[in-house]
Parts: sequence; structure tokens; C-alpha cells
Amino acid sequence: MKKHYLLSFGLVLFAMTVFASCTSNGGGKAAQETATDSIPEVVEIDPYVRPVADPVLNSTARILAGLPLEEGDTLYALTQTNEWKQHAQTMDKMWAKCQVTLDKVGAIRDNDLTAIVDRASNVFYSFSGPDFNFMTAFFPMAETYYMLALEPTGKVIAPEGVNGKVYKQMQKTLQVLLGSSFFITKDMAVDMHTNEIDGTIPVFMALMARMGYEIVSIDYQDLTNDGAWVDVKENSPFIKIRFFRDGEKPMEQTLYYLSSNIATTKFDPRVQAMIDKIDPETTASFVKSCSYCLHEEKYSQMRQDILDHSFALIQDDTGITYNTLLENGWKVTIYGKYTDPLAVFGRSVYQKSLDEVCKKGEGIRPLGFRFGYNAAGSVMMVAEKQ
Repeated sequence: MKKHYLLSFGLVLFAMTVFASCTSNGGGKAAQETATDSIPEVVEIDPYVRPVADPVLNSTARILAGLPLEEGDTLYALTQTNEWKQHAQTMDKMWAKCQVTLDKVGAIRDNDLTAIVDRASNVFYSFSGPDFNFMTAFFPMAETYYMLALEPTGKVIAPEGVNGKVYKQMQKTLQVLLGSSFFITKDMAVDMHTNEIDGTIPVFMALMARMGYEIVSIDYQDLTNDGAWVDVKENSPFIKIRFFRDGEKPMEQTLYYLSSNIATTKFDPRVQAMIDKIDPETTASFVKSCSYCLHEEKYSQMRQDILDHSFALIQDDTGITYNTLLENGWKVTIYGKYTDPLAVFGRSVYQKSLDEVCKKGEGIRPLGFRFGYNAAGSVMMVAEKQ
């Protein structure tokens, strides 16, 4: 009897243990499933906001550039006049010649300069004029561009102000740049002070359209004493243009143009304060056709700013001298060939050491396009701070 009782008790205890185990496992699983179901799914929010082009600014820019508009565009009728059609034909011919050079720039950029271009979030272009197309051909995807020159900012041309006289003046203003890769300072002093084109803004608009960019806004700016940007409504020597190139996920870019005297004794301290804020680790400088100003002591401050606030520099022989770059520890790669400066600039700007190294030919790379003043042969220096 006792043995039977113990056996029965054992069987009951075993059954209870098995039941408890099953209940525990099942309950745990159910609780786990319930807990899992109660956790909300984490959705990653893409902070990207697609830039929005200003329709009037872009249509006006295309008209100035000689590019067609869609039939439904509110300014479409302006592209149906004989004057505009002749302007478009002329601009197409001028641009086709420039595009040959820009394609060659792109080939060197993609083959040799990707490390510099990818690192350059900022591009600093002194003595620039409105030379937007060559700067962005070398650096198409920088976040911010800084351009400094004497030419005034001017005003946006209203659509109703576009006419045959404006077209002729735009062609005259751009013909040297598109044909020879540079602006002539004394000509710009006249061409950008007319009733038809007042300042650099209309030129920037036309060049941006031709380079495939769309404009978000054009705003006047001012600088505080510590170099910070502030918005102003009135005509100003400083402007900010926001723009982008269309695509699957376009990036908004910013151009600051500063109309300012770059001579050391006349340098605006607010501009210097702004330059001092630019990150030298992510800034590449660009110099071309600057009348050899950076050879002179008169422009020593700008020369030092480029050396101090850039990790790389792309320039022709009118920029910082070859010897100065070497003396400051920069590595210089040379493209093309050195040709004596044009007689109008005098013999004092001749660089003997640059001429000698080019004639030796060791490590000199081909250029293949005109870069600067001399049609007989151009030299391009790609300098990197060591």
C-alpha cells in the first residue's frame, strides 16, 4: 500500500512538473511575442529637402543664355522673337567653342584631380570676375564658392527689361571668356556698367544656365565686423546665389560674390575676417588670368591668404610664383608649357625657374587647352600644401 501511494504521488508530481514547464515555455513565448509586437517599428527620417528653383529667375537666365523655354512657360513668348532667335544662334556658337575646352578640363579633373576635387567643400577664387564656368568645370560639386573681384554686383534683369540691346551686350561681355578662357578687366569695367547689363549678376545667371544649373535665389548680403554674413535688401557689393544641378537627389550649392578691392592697403577688414573663417583643410583656391597681381607686393595680403587658407591651388602663371610655392613647402605638378608673358605685362613677371623646369620636361603633363592669356601655350600649376 505504501509503495502504491509513493508511485501515485511520483506520477502526479511528474505530470505537474511537465505541465508547469510547458505552461512556462508557452507563456514565455506568448509574452515575448506580445512584447515584440508592442515595440513600434523605427522609421529613419531622411533629412534631405529637394531644392526648388525660382521659375522667373531660371527662365530669365535661360533667355539671357540663349537657351529655349518650354511652351507652357510664362516667358515663352520672349523666345519667339527674331532678336532672341538670333541671340540663341550666336550664343550656341560661342558656347560650343567654350565647351570643347570645358570637356578637356573635365578629363584632367576626372583623371588627375579627384582627390583634390572630392576634398574641396569650399572653393576660393580671387581676381575672378564672373568666371563661373571655368571654376565649376574644375570643381562642379563644392558646397560653397567664394569669388572676389572689382566688378560690381549689379542687379537682376527683370523679364520685361530683356531686349535686343541686352542680347548684344551679353554677347559682347562673354565673347572673350567663351573664346579665350578669361575676362579682360578694362573691358569688364565698361561692359558691366551699361543700361543693358548692370554688374555681374546677369552674367552669372547666363553662365549658370549654360552650365546646367538652376537658381534657387539671388540675395544681397553684407558682412559684420567679425566676418559673418547677414541679409540685406538694398543693392550691395556682396551677393549670395543659391543654385543646384538637377538630378535624382540634387545638392544645393552657394556662391558668394564679393565686389571688393583686393590690394593690401585697400583690403576690407570685414572681408579678411570672412576669409579667416574659411576652413583651410577643405578649401581649394583657383587663380587664372589675374594680370600677374599676385607677383606684386601690392597684393601680398591676398597671396598670404591663399597660402594660409587653402590645402590646394590650381592656377596659371599669373598666380603665386612657382618659386614662392616651393619656398613655402608646396608640391607643384605642372601641366602644359611655359610661354613668355605677353609684352603688355612687361618682362618683370617672367619666371625663369618655371621656364627652365618646363623646358626640361621631366614630370610635365600635357594640358591640351588654353588656360590664361597666352594662346601660344599655357601652363597650369596644381599645388598641394605638404
